Amino acid sequence: MFILLNKVVTVLFWILAIMAGVQGWDGLLGWLPTIAVVVAGIHVLEVAYFWMALKHKSSNPVADAVQVFIFGIFHMRRFIQTEAA
Repeated sequence: MFILLNKVVTVLFWILAIMAGVQGWDGLLGWLPTIAVVVAGIHVLEVAYFWMALKHKSSNPVADAVQVFIFGIFHMRRFIQTEAA
């Protein structure tokens, strides 16, 4: 349940960041596109980690890599938890 809630919040973040960029929001919400670029950079690193260390645990690595890019660590947790076990 916790992971699902985090994924929903993450999708909401991406939607708001895109809307802020397209509509040119001002104030604090105007920072959303910049924050989204930083988050996307971090997620690219997470995709690289997934691809190098965890893709062998996936039945569909390309789809999982896309989801890691969108959701970050929230999607990778199931692969990491099986790694530790």
